[in-house]
Amino acid sequence: MERTPLPGLEKAAFRAFFVYDVADTIDLPRLRTVRGEGVARAPLQLRREASSDFIQYPVPPLIVRLPDLDDFGATVRAKIFDFGVISIRISVPFAGEWSRFATLTRDLRLNPRLEEQARSVLEDVLAEIASALDDPHPALLEDYFILEVDRFDRPIEAKELLEAHASDVARLLLFEDRPLTASEETEALRQSQSYYLDDFVAVQWDAAFIYDRADGAEAIEDILEFANSQLVEFRTYDARLDAELDVIYALEPGRTAGRLRDRSAKRAEQLRFLLVDILELTDRTSNALKIIGDAYYARLYRAVAGRLGLADWQRLIDTKLRSVSEIYRVFQDESQHARSEFLEIIVIVLIASEIIIGLLSLRH
Repeated sequence: MERTPLPGLEKAAFRAFFVYDVADTIDLPRLRTVRGEGVARAPLQLRREASSDFIQYPVPPLIVRLPDLDDFGATVRAKIFDFGVISIRISVPFAGEWSRFATLTRDLRLNPRLEEQARSVLEDVLAEIASALDDPHPALLEDYFILEVDRFDRPIEAKELLEAHASDVARLLLFEDRPLTASEETEALRQSQSYYLDDFVAVQWDAAFIYDRADGAEAIEDILEFANSQLVEFRTYDARLDAELDVIYALEPGRTAGRLRDRSAKRAEQLRFLLVDILELTDRTSNALKIIGDAYYARLYRAVAGRLGLADWQRLIDTKLRSVSEIYRVFQDESQHARSEFLEIIVIVLIASEIIIGLLSLRH
């Protein structure tokens, strides 16, 4: 039986998100312009049917429109989060045949110039907002790609996309140009859902396909972008903990006990600040987006969080935090033991001094 071809795309876009962790925090109230453009708060723009009380940012990020890219004819915008993340979005509009859209997205996905352009934009933004950065560090990157279809050149429902054109959607989502096995197609579309009959979203670990009107697609993209900001934050915490553990292991307490005791108080204090810092940042990041009562958006967030492995990262961070906490207690014990030994020595010296003075007095 001959398969019905997909209709053409009347309005679509390829969106590349480059999400950078650049600092512990960013003081958003200090920002008025970026690269000559005014900034605006960016609350989640949900469907009209959803209540804004369900999903919200306690501190809405700032958004700034930036000059277009000549290389790709793309629009650029930056979103700045108060927890130290800057997301650069590069959007390339498209209209035409599905096959041409698939080719375009594959080419853009593999084009290193896209990331180079994003990095250049980031460096310009960082240079301008440097005074608002608290404890800046080398940028850590997560990228994510969204293949968005606003409308086809004829009406089409989500059910038809999933049943008659699942292989086309799966290949687009995986950036593949060869036929996939049935199991791979099923896995690619496993995390998918619809709200209306004529919308559909499927998420992968590095990409998502969205078929929705502009307002619905924007809300979905915001949630996907936020999930990736959490991922890059977790990676930053993990790197900081690894670096701290490497320093601790290099102390070799078995062979350098004396030096370890000398440095115990200082290391304990440094570890205490690190633990407090990471716990505070983790709590702030985890609570930056409140998803309370809207079932559709909550399911969507859980789907992308599962694909990105956020729960696994959280468990890894928690395990390392426990390890560092144990080591912190060891350093505290070492420091207290060293102080006790020092006090004992002082007491012994004082007693000996009293005895010597007494003996000398008897002789005279």
